[in-house]
Amino acid sequence: MNVDAGRGLVNDTYKMDLILVHPPHLIALACIYIASVLREKDTTAWFEELRVDMNVVKNISMEILDFYESHRQFTDERINAAVQKLTLRP
Repeated sequence: MNVDAGRGLVNDTYKMDLILVHPPHLIALACIYIASVLREKDTTAWFEELRVDMNVVKNISMEILDFYESHRQFTDERINAAVQKLTLRP
């Protein structure tokens, strides 16, 4: 994951309700955690040094990944079918 992809991950969190539920620093740490897992980097010592609750970071990470998973289900065909149904209504 390069810097642009990591930045995109952070930007995508603004489309979620995470910013209403979790402090910004924990969302940022969750994005770093996801990036480190995808790049297969061991950041265990770094997170331990921060003394952050990794359960919280991992839960936020799962919320982010769930967001991507749910949006994968929206295909162009499904969106077009929904738009067609809406435009047919009087």
